Amino acid sequence: MRLDRGRTVLAAAWAALLLASTPSQAQPHSGTADAAAQARRLVGTGLAALRSGDTVGAHRNLVKATELWPTQPAYHWTRAQLAAAAGDTADAAVAVTNFAALGASRSLTSDPFLARMASNAQFGPALIALMANAAPRVRSSVRATLADSTLWPEGVAWDARGDRFFVASVRNRTVYVHDARGTRALWAPSRADIGAVLGVAIDPDGVHLWATTSGLPQMSGYVAADSGIAALLKLRIADGTIVRRWDLPPSAAGHTLGDVTVAPTGDVFMTDSRDPVLYRLRRGRSVLEAYRDPEFRSLQGVAPAPDGQHVYVADYSHGLLRVDLATNAVIRLADARSSTSLGVDGLVWFEGSLIGVQNGIAPARIVRFFLDESGTRITRQEVLDRNTAIADEPTIGVIAGRSYVYVANSQWDKHDDHGKRVPGSVLAPTVLLSVPLK
Repeated sequence: MRLDRGRTVLAAAWAALLLASTPSQAQPHSGTADAAAQARRLVGTGLAALRSGDTVGAHRNLVKATELWPTQPAYHWTRAQLAAAAGDTADAAVAVTNFAALGASRSLTSDPFLARMASNAQFGPALIALMANAAPRVRSSVRATLADSTLWPEGVAWDARGDRFFVASVRNRTVYVHDARGTRALWAPSRADIGAVLGVAIDPDGVHLWATTSGLPQMSGYVAADSGIAALLKLRIADGTIVRRWDLPPSAAGHTLGDVTVAPTGDVFMTDSRDPVLYRLRRGRSVLEAYRDPEFRSLQGVAPAPDGQHVYVADYSHGLLRVDLATNAVIRLADARSSTSLGVDGLVWFEGSLIGVQNGIAPARIVRFFLDESGTRITRQEVLDRNTAIADEPTIGVIAGRSYVYVANSQWDKHDDHGKRVPGSVLAPTVLLSVPLK
């Protein structure tokens, strides 16, 4: 491949990365969020340099970006690509090594410049690490299979009373109940007043289910007017009746209500990833409280701590955060050495640790983050499961007894942004995988 063609391909891929990581509206930044914002600006400057033909200048900006925000694997990989394009073999090897140290994996042959250096001895240790990161680590087994391959699963909840699972359907705009009797929809699919369902949680009373719904192009029957759907739903499990709904007002950024959970106190929490807000509905109250903070950028999973004073949230761009419910203070958990907590989707609390579905890392994996006594630092992380043969794109999980059960194969990667099937993609029955917990 000619050098100019290689630069064009690299610029296109890099532009897509930058677009995906750019917030829909400007926000003030402070603390770790400020470092991340500065790194993103450097990436933007580097992209502009690359487009003008200045590969060396682009590389220089990526070196600075990785120094500012070293837990972002994508920056290290782009730095490696640019170093290779600029002929800097030593720095390309450093960048690939740092990329692999975060647990990510990619083939050097996927890039025309890195492919030329793959046989260089400087890449030896990194290649071994990349292969180790890509290797399956299967500790899970199939807990349940839902035969419908089109439901596009996202969230999951477990009811211990009947050993039944509730699986949210993005495509069919409903929730499926799966138990020993089989699988059935909690309400008729594609109701006009309900959009894509993403998060589900069982109420402690065992009678009601909480769910989040948003109007997304990926759902069946989507029309432009559906974009305004954004609500927290309280449903009666027996017949799917909406007991109460909390509709959010329109936002310039739009809404994507993702995860929802019920704390030991009975309070309900949900996250909005597009207009980054953490919502709280106190037990017995009727008004949603909104928590906003500069650290919030792309909120995903939410996990209340047993103390009732703190809530942990996963931010796809910034990592794991802790919210003090009394003071509203938000801190980013310090990562363990040579690790990253970016790219976490579903999140749950388990015995002094957090378990997350880290699908922002390739290949996707289930990770347990062990916390220190203060609950503000990750002391170490452990990959619990990397079942690549089944879990091609996991999303959200739930504690079920002494196991972690998660949605293994959502359909996001098999459809485009408009919900159209990607040519050649193959849908499979929905699988829930179970990982035993010690």
